[in-house]
Amino acid sequence: MDFGEMKMRLINWAMLLTTLGILPAVAQEPIVSRDTPIAEVRDIFDYFHTPANVVQIQVASDKTLYAWQNMSAFVYTMQISRDGPISQLPEKIDPKLGQLTFTRPGMSPETVSQHFESSTMDALLVLHKGSVVYEHYKTMRPFDKHQWFSCSKVVPGTLVALLALEGKIDLKQPVSDYVPELKGSEWDNVTVEETLDMATGLDSTEHEEHDARTNPERGWYRWAVSLGLFEDKDKLNLSPFDVLRNMKRVKPGHTVFEYNSINTFVLELIVDEVTGHTLNEEFGARVWRKIGAQNDAFVGVTEHGLGNGWGFINTTLRDMGRFAMLYTPSWGKVSKEQIIPPALIDAIQHTGKPEIYGGGTVGTLLQSSFPDIAGLTNRYQWDIVFPDGDFYKGGVGGQGIYISPSADTVVVWFSTGKQQEEVMARAIAKSFGGTE
Repeated sequence: MDFGEMKMRLINWAMLLTTLGILPAVAQEPIVSRDTPIAEVRDIFDYFHTPANVVQIQVASDKTLYAWQNMSAFVYTMQISRDGPISQLPEKIDPKLGQLTFTRPGMSPETVSQHFESSTMDALLVLHKGSVVYEHYKTMRPFDKHQWFSCSKVVPGTLVALLALEGKIDLKQPVSDYVPELKGSEWDNVTVEETLDMATGLDSTEHEEHDARTNPERGWYRWAVSLGLFEDKDKLNLSPFDVLRNMKRVKPGHTVFEYNSINTFVLELIVDEVTGHTLNEEFGARVWRKIGAQNDAFVGVTEHGLGNGWGFINTTLRDMGRFAMLYTPSWGKVSKEQIIPPALIDAIQHTGKPEIYGGGTVGTLLQSSFPDIAGLTNRYQWDIVFPDGDFYKGGVGGQGIYISPSADTVVVWFSTGKQQEEVMARAIAKSFGGTE
């Protein structure tokens, strides 16, 4: 029996038991790290270690269902080591949350439990006032790590913002003031703040140039090749710095939100240069070893030691939730010190530029999840900042962090496919009140 057949049998059996009232309405599936047949595991290794297939590590599939929960087997990584006592997250499970109804645009109403069971979600956690009020796993165990993808972007973004509050970075100064390799390029005219907000006005975009992932002439394609994300089938032999130095400004900064992972890569370069540390060490010292994380995390790097913190952090779900709690009034439940100061949260909530949000591809797409909410913006690598002060970050393949400081609520999730879970997360947060 192959993995797909095993999965369908278990799902059908679980549905029967649920109908009979023997099991709660929670989908039961094989645990991929444990139940994937060894022959299939070896096939997955062979597949992703074939150069032409490397790019597929970013695409939700039966193969990445396994790979995203075992990412250290497929990319170079550095550990983010934990330390100290584990911070306890009291469990105050609220069964009513599973029956909470929400509606994605153009879809029929559904409950949280129905969506979790029928979708490609792997795990979902809700924290309210520092307590676990909802927690479900489907394809993974609580101690399994999962790829964050672009949810990772808020880590370099947060570190740059913290360094700025400490006076070690001036957000209004050019990027090249902090990354010497970029002196003499367009980065002399791009500020750190424009880079933080994905509004640099540079070419080599990730989504606006719609053939960015397929055209070897595009800067984004060349950057991805330089990191080893794409096969260098055209023998470009470029370094990331070659690509960055060749980028050209095509519009003024802070006029359009143009989502681009290159910006986060540059932010990590700034962190490296200003602190003298790699991201795993700086984030580990400033955050991870202070929040009572239950497990070590890890972050991707290139084969030359450059950072992939723009998309390759991996943790357990509860530890992702502990990180997100730092932005809520319950930060003291996981840390002895207020790592994320009120000034940073205020800047995220109140200093964005709604007027630039809908000018790019990703802002337009995210607005479609909330067609009735005017004034959405982005800030400091967060994808959506709502007018009421909530904020959200998503990752390719359906990963998500939703934070409502006013409701003291965090919703975090892992998935192997995206289905507008940010709509569900907002409904959950609003069920606890907070600012409307």
